[in-house]
Amino acid sequence: MIKKSEFLSGLPQDMFFGPMFDEEEVEAVSAVIRSRKVTQLSSSVVGEFEEAFADYVGAKEAIAVNSGTASLHTLLAACDIGAGDEVIVPAFTFIGTVGPVLQQRATPIFADIDPDTYCMTAEDAARKITPRTRAIMPVDIFGHPADLDPIRELANERGVLSIEDACQAHGAKYKGVRVGGLVHATCYSFQESKNMTTAEGGMITTNDPELAERCREVRHQGEKSWGLIERLGYNYRMTALQAAIGMVQLRKLDRFNEIRRQIAATYTEALADLTLQLPQEKPYGWSVFHVYSFLLPRELAPQRDEIVAALAAQRVPVRVDYPWPLYTSPLFKDQTGPFNCPVTEDVCSRVITLPTYQAMPMEIAEKIGAITHDVLATYLK
Repeated sequence: MIKKSEFLSGLPQDMFFGPMFDEEEVEAVSAVIRSRKVTQLSSSVVGEFEEAFADYVGAKEAIAVNSGTASLHTLLAACDIGAGDEVIVPAFTFIGTVGPVLQQRATPIFADIDPDTYCMTAEDAARKITPRTRAIMPVDIFGHPADLDPIRELANERGVLSIEDACQAHGAKYKGVRVGGLVHATCYSFQESKNMTTAEGGMITTNDPELAERCREVRHQGEKSWGLIERLGYNYRMTALQAAIGMVQLRKLDRFNEIRRQIAATYTEALADLTLQLPQEKPYGWSVFHVYSFLLPRELAPQRDEIVAALAAQRVPVRVDYPWPLYTSPLFKDQTGPFNCPVTEDVCSRVITLPTYQAMPMEIAEKIGAITHDVLATYLK
């Protein structure tokens, strides 16, 4: 029997939300407040953040918005995706990926994932394409990039858009190049749990200046110029306060990502002798480990919730990302199937997630790894 942990007793209940701030962020926000120019309409800070972020990811254009969900919705609206259109999305993702598709009254078509990276595969996306398909939307899940080349090639071959959801993958690299300028457009989230944050916020990056201009119109009530409305738009503008935080966080992002990778390596070392499927990096991928998710052996899948409860009882901050394929949610009960995503269903039944946030002391990561090992070892005899 595992003795109840004392040295994790002071941990917060949810360590998946842990931004790292210091006086730089405080001073940056204070400077905006002192300027009395706090919105995108009056301040230059949002534009400066957009330029810096575009330069960081290697894209020609960046459009800042007020959430990751807004980034995807803005992009889909700017691409005129709507009723009768289909967008291929992974079955293993957060609802924020798919909600914007529904907001545009388009239909999400769920594709299966790679069993090692948990990202959508081009092979299954190809099986799901129909004459109604307008876009393929891979997700760089948990910080590991999807295999983008075959997805982009498939999209180009079939005359559809390739849209990357990189909301968990700031700074991730595909074949040695940061994601953000490798497909038609890429979307990011800056919510507080992400590898960098603006508290809430998002960004679209693209090399297409015309698309960027349409995104700016959608972001600002659909206005092309003062009083000239050519399309339906929204108030999705980022504030100067958020952008000021983002400028500081962007300068720290590489360090934050290295910390997350060190935490992931610590967990891997602690769990390496157990019969688990630990996170893997493909030869083409460099992960920024938004979280650390591993798979139990299949024979333990029925006990997954019991194991999670046992870990939580030891004060290990643990959760399940994601507990079921998205298409099984009641929201999609009227959508026709079957979706035939057996890998997703298998992964959902076995996955367990540990936190990697950059404010976590390495000593805590080591203790989480050790306790997780001991709890799991009792089930893996």
